[in-house]
Amino acid sequence: MTVDTDPMPPSGLDLRALVSRLARRTPTRTEADVQADVRDLLLHGGLNLAAEDLTVQLEAQVGDRRRIDVETGFTVIEVKKDLRAGTVLAEAVEQLAGYVAERTKRLNQRYVGVLTDGADWRCYHLRVDEELEEVAHHVVDPAQPDPDRLCVWLEAILATEAQIRPTPQEIDRRIGADSPGHALERAGLRDLWSLAREAPEARLKRRLWARLLTTAFGSQFADDD
Repeated sequence: MTVDTDPMPPSGLDLRALVSRLARRTPTRTEADVQADVRDLLLHGGLNLAAEDLTVQLEAQVGDRRRIDVETGFTVIEVKKDLRAGTVLAEAVEQLAGYVAERTKRLNQRYVGVLTDGADWRCYHLRVDEELEEVAHHVVDPAQPDPDRLCVWLEAILATEAQIRPTPQEIDRRIGADSPGHALERAGLRDLWSLAREAPEARLKRRLWARLLTTAFGSQFADDD
């Protein structure tokens, strides 16, 4: 079973055409155009989201007068017209870091940041030092748009689908080593370890586990983080 991204969902929206339009970076389009298309993708891309699950006002108020372009669950999405232009990418990452840090502090809950111009999709994790780290990257080819692949990538971040048949393919696509979901959890675990690694109990348990794994795997086991 895959994410249900029929190119023509019940709404009549052509998802392949939508994803292609998003990825073309047409010079005449506005950021509002990109936001609207991203919203349609989230609603009609088989991600188990309804209109009430999305905050796209357009742009949700964060606090200190900053605004989020799109927010759903524990994910904020910052939309730009073209991330390749000048310093747009660097400035957008800085802006997104503020959004994610504010949400994380306010709700005491991990928030994920996604930055996109429709063609370039980047997923960010907020480290314990409050710096954003890019953990996953997906690029859409406007000439060969693949809405299913993009929506699976997004779903691995949003985790909104339910009752997914646990086939090897689906497990690999959603939480496999190359998925954004896996990258986010790995980054989170790394941060937890960075906070606990100097604790005597944690150091002792790590040494014990290292010995057990070395016994089991021999020289193939690398005793590092």
